[in-house]
Amino acid sequence: MAHLALLYFTLTSLTSNILFSQASTSSPKPKALVLPIRQDAATKLLVANIYGRTPLIPISYVIDLNTRHVWANCESNYNSTTFSQPKCKSAQCKSAHTSYCFTNCQGARPFCHTNTCGYLLENPVSHQSTIGELAQDVIAFSSTNGKNPGPLVRIPDYLFTCAPSALVELRLPKGVQGVAGLAHAPIALQNVLTSRLGIKPIFTMCIPSTTSGDGVIFFGSDGPYSFLPGIDVSKSLKYTPLTFSPFDEYYIHVKNIKINQKPVPGLNTTLLSVNDTGSGGGTTFNTLLPYTILEGSTFKAITSFFAKQLSKVPQVKPIAPFGLCYESKHFSSTLLGPGVPSIDLELEGQNAVWSIFGLNSMVEAKPGVLCLAFVNGGIEYRANINIGLYQMKDIPMKFDLGKSVLGFGGPLSGIRTHCSNFNFTAVA
Repeated sequence: MAHLALLYFTLTSLTSNILFSQASTSSPKPKALVLPIRQDAATKLLVANIYGRTPLIPISYVIDLNTRHVWANCESNYNSTTFSQPKCKSAQCKSAHTSYCFTNCQGARPFCHTNTCGYLLENPVSHQSTIGELAQDVIAFSSTNGKNPGPLVRIPDYLFTCAPSALVELRLPKGVQGVAGLAHAPIALQNVLTSRLGIKPIFTMCIPSTTSGDGVIFFGSDGPYSFLPGIDVSKSLKYTPLTFSPFDEYYIHVKNIKINQKPVPGLNTTLLSVNDTGSGGGTTFNTLLPYTILEGSTFKAITSFFAKQLSKVPQVKPIAPFGLCYESKHFSSTLLGPGVPSIDLELEGQNAVWSIFGLNSMVEAKPGVLCLAFVNGGIEYRANINIGLYQMKDIPMKFDLGKSVLGFGGPLSGIRTHCSNFNFTAVA
C-alpha cells in the first residue's frame, strides 16, 4: 500500500509541475507551511482564513477532510486581477478529472465563462450540489519552521472551483465563503501544495479544545510541531496504516476495542474492517461531525459495557443526541478530563493504541450532566466508526500520504499543553 501511495503522489506531482511550470512562487520555496484553524462556536465546524486573490485578502473556508477540492463563492464580491479560467480540454481540466464544458454560459465575471471547465461541487453540510467553474488565482500561506510562522508564500494559478453564492448560504458558518477540502484527491488543498511547492505529502492537524483558541494545520512537515512552552509533539507520535476509500476518505483499521482495559463483548467484529467493495465498515474521520457516530450495534455494545464499568454510578435521563448520561458530581477532575474508564481503540501497528480519556469521551450536555460523547448512527453511515471533532480535539494527527500512515498522539493536556498553544505571534 505504501509504495502505491508513493507512486500516486509521484505521478500527481509530475503532472502538476508540468501543468503549472509557467507559474512560480514570488518567494523561495518553503519546507513547510502553517495555517491557524478554529472551531466555529455556532456550528462547531472547523474554519480557517486563507489568504488569496490580488490584492491578497483573507477568505474564510470550512475545513473538510472529505471534500476533494477547494471551492469558493465567486458570484458575490469577487475582485482579483489574477483570476483566470482554464479552457475546456486543457491540461488543468484533465488534472481535475473533469470533462464538462460550459458552451454557452451567461453571467458576470468571474463566475461564468464560455469554453471553460465545469466541476461538480457540493456543500458538504447541506448536501446541495451544483456545477461550478474551474478557476485559478493566487493563494498564500505562512511558511514555518515548526515553531513559529515565517514569511508569507504566494502561489499563483492555484486551481479551485467557483461556486454560486447560494451554495455558501446553506448551513455554513457566518462569513464563510467556501470549503477547503483535504481528501485524498489530486486537487485537494494539501496535494496541490505538495505538487506546486515540492513539500512533503504530509499534513498534520491539531484541533483546538475550545472555540476561543486557534488550532493549527502544518503542511509538508515531518516535525517539529512545537507548542508552548516548547514541547515538540512530533517525537511522541504512534503510527498506524492509513488506507483510502473509493470516495477518497481516510480509513484506519481498528482490531479491537477495550473499555477499562477489558475487551468489549458483543462487538460485530466483521464491521471493524472495511468490506470487500470498500463501501462499508471500518473506521474513518469526519471533521463535519461534532461527535463520533457509531453503527447501531457497535454503539449498543460500547455504551452497555461502559455503563457496566460504572454500575455503581447512577445514570440520569439521556440528553439527545447521547444515550448515556451521569451527574458530573460523581467524577473527579484530572488532566485528561473527567475520571472515567478509558476507551482504547487497538489499531494495526506497534503499540498503536488510541486511548480516549474523559476529555474526549465525556461532554457536558447541560450544567451538571456529563454524557458519553458518542452518537447512535444506526445504519445510515458507510463506516462503522466515524470519528468526529470532539474525539479529535487536542490530539495531534499526522496524515503522511507518501508513506500511507497516520501518526497520532495522546491528549496534549496530559503533557500540559494544548493545540491552541502554537506560537502564531512570533515570526521565524
